[in-house]
Amino acid sequence: MGQKTEFTKPIKELGYDPKSPDSILKHGELLIGKSLVSYLGSDENIDMARKGGLGAAVELYVFHLKPNNRPGPDFTEAGIELKTSPLKKVKNKLVSKERLVMNMIDFMHEELEDFNKSSFWKKNSRLLLIFYLYKKGQPKKKYEFKIVRLWDFPETDLKIIKDDWKTIVKMIASGKAHEITERGTTYLGACTKASNSTKTRPQPFACVPAKPRAYSLKSSYLNAIIDQSLAKKVEPAVKSLSEYNQDESFEDLVVRKFKAWYGTSQTEFASKFNLKSTKAKNFSYSVARRILGVDKKFIEEFQKADIELKTIRLLNNGRLKEAMSFKNIDYFNILKETWDDSVWREILSKRFFFVVFKEDMDGNSKLEKVFFWSMPDKDLESIKTVWMATKEKIANDDFSSFPKSSEHSIAHIRPKGRNSRDLTDAPSGRRVKKYCYWLNREYILKILNKNIV
Repeated sequence: MGQKTEFTKPIKELGYDPKSPDSILKHGELLIGKSLVSYLGSDENIDMARKGGLGAAVELYVFHLKPNNRPGPDFTEAGIELKTSPLKKVKNKLVSKERLVMNMIDFMHEELEDFNKSSFWKKNSRLLLIFYLYKKGQPKKKYEFKIVRLWDFPETDLKIIKDDWKTIVKMIASGKAHEITERGTTYLGACTKASNSTKTRPQPFACVPAKPRAYSLKSSYLNAIIDQSLAKKVEPAVKSLSEYNQDESFEDLVVRKFKAWYGTSQTEFASKFNLKSTKAKNFSYSVARRILGVDKKFIEEFQKADIELKTIRLLNNGRLKEAMSFKNIDYFNILKETWDDSVWREILSKRFFFVVFKEDMDGNSKLEKVFFWSMPDKDLESIKTVWMATKEKIANDDFSSFPKSSEHSIAHIRPKGRNSRDLTDAPSGRRVKKYCYWLNREYILKILNKNIV
């Protein structure tokens, strides 16, 4: 592991054994239900100005680790990296507030062939995860710690993470470090990491500079860890690596399992899997769970990768039955958003799993095709104009002239309420219709034409 961990106290006074994972974990668990102030009993000597914020403070004041920039894990002898991460409450549920940034990627010197020699794996093969509850306006030293746990990547997760790593380093090796995007991977991302947006770094196989990036675990992956820690109902689709064919990715495996059901009608699915109604909102997701052998409520890999399942329904002539809708617009929140942190952009930046049903001549809707898809960057940027126009209309209390499908090639805004009486509050104080984001029929058909052969 190279350098040894350095401490601010003699080892015999640490309160834990730095060579023992169990001892490190038990010491960390003393934080649960407490803030840094209540753990220490006072806030007189807590310096929160240092780089690293609360994470650095936990390292220093709880585990007595000296600040360092070592390439290996924080607890060298135990092989454990310490990571703190914020939670937020969404409808009384604890979820990750943000991705978990790991170590920086040195494009010039990153290992490109062997994952086990990579900077990510050398530092992060085993994690001590400490989650705390973020509260706006509250001092960081008073945030309450909620979850403390050791995290060893399950072998089925590690397979996906290795595939993600290969995707990232392949871009570096191809001289395309400047084209890396987080949407190109499943669990392990390569997020931008710079003090300003203009900062760049050289890359070894191209003259084009690239934005600084760090390995990161996506928020959706953290949410699965959080759910598991709180005993939520998730179950993996892949129980063993033996389920994979040679050189098969997770997405390849999912598509292969679905192919065996092509041509099966919704009625047959309902009968086979004992589902009550083909018209239920979650019917396709329920079918997906059964096909993938998941009995619990959520497909773990989909949760970890933030993959959203969307159903596409085709008429027997190949035309799309309807445009694709998303969640209703929060009229209050959108006024506080920028495009980069907007809900709409976050939704469209997801990886999608499309389940396509097509009606036959008798009106039976049958499984036609499944495929994974991500929106191209140029399309995502184009939709910004729709979002900006929508925000402006709401700010001006104009709910009668949102962008139409005839005005933009990709997206539009239109109502999505149960009926004409299904109203909600507007920032002006009056009651208005519920509107939501839609992708145009023609745009969805273009996606289908590229993915259905």
